[in-house]
Amino acid sequence: MSKGRNAALAGLALGLAIGRVVSAAQRVQTRRVKTASASGGAPGRRTTVTTDDGVRLAVEIDDHPDPRCAVVFAHGWLMNRNCWQPQREALAGLGTLVFYDQRGHGDSSAGPLETYTIDRLGDDLAAVIEAAVPEGLPVVLAGHSMGGMTIMALADRHPALVESRVAGVALLSTSSGGLADTTFGLPGPLGRLAPRVTTSVFESMLARAEAIDARPRVKSWTNLPVTRYAAFGKGARRRHVRLVNAMAAATPTEAMVGFFRALGVHDKHAALRTLRRVQTLVMVGERDRLTPLAHGRRIAEALPDARFVRIPGAGHMIGYERAELVNRELTGLIMRAVADHATGRSAA
Repeated sequence: MSKGRNAALAGLALGLAIGRVVSAAQRVQTRRVKTASASGGAPGRRTTVTTDDGVRLAVEIDDHPDPRCAVVFAHGWLMNRNCWQPQREALAGLGTLVFYDQRGHGDSSAGPLETYTIDRLGDDLAAVIEAAVPEGLPVVLAGHSMGGMTIMALADRHPALVESRVAGVALLSTSSGGLADTTFGLPGPLGRLAPRVTTSVFESMLARAEAIDARPRVKSWTNLPVTRYAAFGKGARRRHVRLVNAMAAATPTEAMVGFFRALGVHDKHAALRTLRRVQTLVMVGERDRLTPLAHGRRIAEALPDARFVRIPGAGHMIGYERAELVNRELTGLIMRAVADHATGRSAA
């Protein structure tokens, strides 16, 4: 058989695979929209994954009748699984969708303060994949902020799992390390003082955690301007700011401070090597004050085959600020990952 004919057959197989995924996605999405409309929210099967140290992770699964992949979503610091709602609605039907709350966030239980580490989050993600995704089904991982770091920790601590099961990775508004000196977008002396002052403030909050959490309205009100400045770029919708602030304010102060410490010492740049053989998407807002543009560029440079998307004007919460663009890029990533799995190819 000629090389030209082989290439043509491979192209045909790829086209048919993508076509079947798109067709199934459209059918399932139509059914889910109708179901969600009738029930007043997105459908989902709830379960609990218990980690090896006894933490109970709240997991919600949108099942698919004939999945070609599972997409597992890892949220960021102070968020919970509900922060993926714009993506949940847009990606319905592309596969089985798995959402979970990181330990100490949302409906998941809290572990001891010393377990609030990025390494531990990587182990938790491995437990979710093993428990919630059927064996043999390719996995696409989507991580925002600390969720992206969670994926890096998974690659570092569980490389065999990544190599055998993960077909695609989305790293959104995240960093592979070097956040300890972040200026939060503040200029000059203020920027240089920011890391030290922020650390001092958080440590003082830990000492008063019980009193702070006992007054949720005050916590939410005082946190609102910080959320607006730190998490969003220009033109943010008030509704989105309030949604994000509500999730942040609902996060226990101990988890807030414990994982803030973890962000400062996070360093998983070497672990990116494990992701070179999978389809990878890196996205970052150019006005991101928490994981600045330079951090996204550094990740992309370590993953030369990755698709790198810089979003003008956007801040940290790109899933809300630029939902259509993020959803389109995630859809493309899923399609590429499913196609690679169907044809037995890797990104390398």
